[in-house]
This record gives sequence, structure tokens and C-alpha cells, in this order.
Amino acid sequence: MSNIQVYHDLLRSEEEFVAELRTCVDNYVRLLDDINVPPEIVANKEKLALNVTELYNFHANVMLKGLNYYSDDPGKVGQTFVRLERDFDHHVQFFKDLPATIELLEQQPYKSFFQVCIAVFPQHVLLSSAE
Repeated sequence: MSNIQVYHDLLRSEEEFVAELRTCVDNYVRLLDDINVPPEIVANKEKLALNVTELYNFHANVMLKGLNYYSDDPGKVGQTFVRLERDFDHHVQFFKDLPATIELLEQQPYKSFFQVCIAVFPQHVLLSSAE
């Protein structure tokens, strides 16, 4: 496989990941801001939303742009990863916090709340990016 093909595969997968994160932010994180969300759910918004918005902002506004910057010279795309090395700490934090969030989602009232949301809005798979 050529460097150009690898670059295009990487770019395409990053674009898909950004789209999935965007869906998660639009349909899950923003749901927690709705005025009809019960106070006990809102009280744990930070735990429930994790840092998905930060991940989205990083990948959409920094990583994807960094990859696009090297479209004329795909052989240098590795520089994007080196330059942004510290920014990948967002992923470390996400996976560090994820088990506690999953545990919370298995408890009431969170479990019932999100089951209702999925039943009402079946076209949105709220946690697809985390699975």
C-alpha cells in the first residue's frame, strides 16, 4: 500500500470519527442540557458526558486540520501526531473515566432515563462512539 493510500485511509477514518463524535455531542451531550432532564441526571452531567465535547473539538478543529495540512505531502503526516502528542491526553482521560460512567449508567435513574430516550429517539444511538 502506498503512502498516499495510507494517508487517504487515515484521513477518511478521521473524518468518520469526527462525524461519530459530532453525533454523540449533538444527540447525547446536548440532551443533558435540556430543561426537561431530571435534576438528578443533570447533577451528574459531567460524569455522563465525559469529555466527549473536548474530544470532538480536538479531532474536528485540530487533528483533522493537521492531517489536511499535509495533503500535498502525505509522507510528513506523522509530524501531526508528534506535534499533537500531548493533546492525545484527552483520550487517556476518556478511557480512565469511562468505567465509572458505564457503572453509573447501569444504575437508576440513569438507566431508565436513557432507555426512554432511546425508545423515543431510536434513530440516535446515544453511546455508539463509546462502545
